Amino acid sequence: MIRNWRRKADRRYELSCIRRPNTAYSHSCRVNARNTTAPFATTPCTSLAAFAATVLLLAATLLPNAAARAQSEPLVLTNFRYLDVYSRTMVSAAIMVIEDGNIVSIDDPDYSCIGCQSVDLSGGFIVPGLIDLHQHLGNGGFARQSTSNRLVLFHNNLYWGITTAFNPSLPTNVLSSLRSAISMNPEHYPRFLTAGRTIGPKDGWGDLKTATVGGLKAAINAQINAGAALIKLSYDDKAWLSGAPLPVFSQEALAAAIAYAHKRERRVFVHTTQVSMAKKAVQAGADGITTGLISGSIDAEFTSMMKSRRVVYMATLSAFAAIADNAASAKRQQAFDPKRVNKSDLYQSLGSPIMAQNWRDWWPYSSLVPGKLATLAANTKKLIKAGVTVGIGSDAGTPGVIFGSSMLDEIQRHVDIGIRPVDALVMATNTNARILYLNEIVGTIEAGKAADLVIMSTDPSKSIDAFKNITYTVRGGRLYDRRDF
Repeated sequence: MIRNWRRKADRRYELSCIRRPNTAYSHSCRVNARNTTAPFATTPCTSLAAFAATVLLLAATLLPNAAARAQSEPLVLTNFRYLDVYSRTMVSAAIMVIEDGNIVSIDDPDYSCIGCQSVDLSGGFIVPGLIDLHQHLGNGGFARQSTSNRLVLFHNNLYWGITTAFNPSLPTNVLSSLRSAISMNPEHYPRFLTAGRTIGPKDGWGDLKTATVGGLKAAINAQINAGAALIKLSYDDKAWLSGAPLPVFSQEALAAAIAYAHKRERRVFVHTTQVSMAKKAVQAGADGITTGLISGSIDAEFTSMMKSRRVVYMATLSAFAAIADNAASAKRQQAFDPKRVNKSDLYQSLGSPIMAQNWRDWWPYSSLVPGKLATLAANTKKLIKAGVTVGIGSDAGTPGVIFGSSMLDEIQRHVDIGIRPVDALVMATNTNARILYLNEIVGTIEAGKAADLVIMSTDPSKSIDAFKNITYTVRGGRLYDRRDF
């Protein structure tokens, strides 16, 4: 292929658009300090830099060596509209040039590419690649899958436009296999970060269980050594769901664990579904609440704490909907899978009366969940209205929450509770990127950012149903035609 790039010789101009690892996070601190909706803005800039640099370093470990990686050919997209997350509008553009995995230019006459692959989108729509803040590849509904099948599941995220995923609970052996596969062919999979295993109290909820602060510190060290970008702690007695409270950490032990993780330059996300326990977790120093608050109503004190301390939240609406009515939930998710990439019998199985009985067997009070969904919705809307940073994660892997399609259902469920489609899209892209400290790389469509994109024929800022009409996903500059899945 013959390429002729205008201004190609001016390397200084070209690289000025690309954030460098050694400068990105001093810049990120400045941006967050003046952006009142940015997460962790009240954290000292040195801490922000440490947390963010850790994420960038871990992300870099997933990059292949030069011999292993086949660079995607330069790509030109023409005749489209793209989501500007800052104005929250669709902007018309004639041409986007992508090279080496990055967006080089949008409507810049000084950049052109002769002989490059060019795709006329015929007035189609482009949004940043979706970021799922809550996927379980290693447990839940996929615990018995072979490693090779899990890799296929993870690749198939691209079918739904998911180009980045955070896994808050992943066994070390699965993490090792996934990292190895991604390092050899990164654009074949979404970008990936994990918290390792969920750490919980002895006889309580969690993967790794301990009864002492020393055990907590050892478990945190083990997750960091395995490559965890964040730490996830369980702080939920499940009393509202089981009737019999499970053991939980003391608030003092929780605070000690969070302080230790911060010392090790890791933020801490806490699993809890109860407002009373979430309040204690925030007081103990938690950086995020990973699961929807369905038990108890949020009050002004809690909202103020969440906002002032820049604690992030995700509602996982789909997970609770799957418990409340598994048949209706499976049907909604299947609607976002027009090619049945997930086989029809999977949706049928997870929507069956047997699955409904499973939930009743696992959690005796699960029949009460339908009556609590209004509380979950009200709590989520209160936090959003108050300016708390709220991201979107599907909780895929939880029984009944199906990989890929559940993320689109989760976005739609945020619309169902009163969030505008365009605002839900921003939450699932730019907000999620900021939460993961990947906003210097992904989350917006602009020159210098990675070319992680979703392309569809109808306008997703008007209706999330547009994701049923995805035509292409671009991951790191590599174009995937949805018809090829």
